[in-house]
Amino acid sequence: MSFFDSIEAFVNAATAPEADLAVGRKTINGVQYTVFTKAPDSLRDLFGIMMQHGDTPFVVENDTCLSFAETYAAAARYAHVLTKLGVKKGDRVAISMRNRPEWIIGFIGTLMTGAIVTPLNSWWGSEEISYALKDSGAKIVLVDPRRAKHFMPLLDELDLTLILSGQSDEKHPRILDYDALMAASTQTTPPTVEIGPEDDATLMYTSGSTGHPKGAISTNRAVITGILGYALMGLGMQAARGEAPGSGPQPVILETIPLFHVTGCVVIFLVSIVAARKLVLMRKWDVTEAMRLIEKQRVTSLTGVPTMTADLLNAPNRDEFDLSSLTDLGAGGAARPPDHVKPLNDMLSTARPLAGYGLTETNGIGAFNAGDDYLKRPDSIGKPAWPIVELEIRDEEGIQVPTGERGEIYLKSAANIRCYWNQDKATEEAFCDGWLRTGDVGVFDEEGFLYIVDRIKDIIIRGGENIATLEVEAAICAHPDVLEATVFGIPDERLGELVACVVYPRPDCGLDAPKLTQDMAAQLAAYKVPSRIEFMDAPLPRIASGKIAKKQLREKMTG
Repeated sequence: MSFFDSIEAFVNAATAPEADLAVGRKTINGVQYTVFTKAPDSLRDLFGIMMQHGDTPFVVENDTCLSFAETYAAAARYAHVLTKLGVKKGDRVAISMRNRPEWIIGFIGTLMTGAIVTPLNSWWGSEEISYALKDSGAKIVLVDPRRAKHFMPLLDELDLTLILSGQSDEKHPRILDYDALMAASTQTTPPTVEIGPEDDATLMYTSGSTGHPKGAISTNRAVITGILGYALMGLGMQAARGEAPGSGPQPVILETIPLFHVTGCVVIFLVSIVAARKLVLMRKWDVTEAMRLIEKQRVTSLTGVPTMTADLLNAPNRDEFDLSSLTDLGAGGAARPPDHVKPLNDMLSTARPLAGYGLTETNGIGAFNAGDDYLKRPDSIGKPAWPIVELEIRDEEGIQVPTGERGEIYLKSAANIRCYWNQDKATEEAFCDGWLRTGDVGVFDEEGFLYIVDRIKDIIIRGGENIATLEVEAAICAHPDVLEATVFGIPDERLGELVACVVYPRPDCGLDAPKLTQDMAAQLAAYKVPSRIEFMDAPLPRIASGKIAKKQLREKMTG
């Protein structure tokens, strides 16, 4: 029996009407979806399972270890901190920090108040942060010392309050001490507030093909559907290995992806609550440190961008560590090179590679591939996360194409976001009768396996980070010594793609790559700054429509 045959048999039983993960059809805003009929009404209610897990370890960072019950109690205290600061249901409350226990406590606590938690990219600079805060309307931000400096110029302008966790030299009446606030908050049950499935829960910013990131707003139902959908897949994979679902020692996952990412947040962190899984935090990826943590914490799952498992595969000191606890080597956020799949499968006798496909707009859930089917089709992203996710391939007219033909991937799921925040036009363009236009070009084979073959959106995916070329182009073209510029991705073995640009500078200005790089670093997050810059002494070539011949320039640079 193949992997997906085993999964299908398990899912049929696990989602039957009498089962805990029972599914059924429900109409939401005029569209029918498959939903988990016994799901909690809100994330606040779902978090109650943490008290059932009790003293079981949950969050580990260095020498700090919090149990599920301790984390729940701390989150409840944080929720009361927010209510005393005037936070009400529907308000947006932001988080800007590296992977830390306080991030998790802040996220859970914010949702306990009925507010909309708004994670900000911790690599952003002041300009990107300013845009997101103005767009979201968030007035309270949980920050760490390193991120706090970016908010200082905005405190009075945007009427912000910072809750600062950690020691910092930054002083201002609007900066409140996290530890002092938490010490003064003694209630360990959430505030009383009515929260329903269709109430908004999260606002996550994603870089698409437009210049500014878009705020993707999800309801409680959408996030819970993503969580339970992944939990169902995890139980199915355990069953496919011949293990009783939920049996064995406590699962342990290494949180290598930033928590502000949908994979780090939903797929790893929030699924861990349902799975009673221990979460071992990493603030910054380092393969040797990762192997040390795998050995020390007996990590069973490493899920990250493909770069991370590739680093593990190529680590010259891998034999110095005991990695025998690993069972799953997951990849998401970018395509894993097909030629990595078999070597990863052969690397350890205990661990097997798997891959997932999802977007911020789908709360991370879409399709997945694992087991023997992944080894047979390493270039496929697998099959839809049935029965929650429906996938179709459609042509430019929105009509479904026959099997074997290319087209845009459309995805329908109760896990999909409700809309783009403050962007009605973008929402209308992205959704059609409940189906999300993913912007990815795919094809199904005769056995129902999905292959992603191209992108419609003009974005670069560097190490799992989506980068809008228009945003980088706008920043470069605003430089006083630049007349024209175009930005595109070029292949990179480790990161998948790198940001590259071709520039036509003002004659005799003396602009060179180091100077342009330095100037861009002051405006853009480091991962958006071009890694490769080439200059032309004439206007950039154009195609018949008058647009810059980006494809031609990319081929010339990579040829």
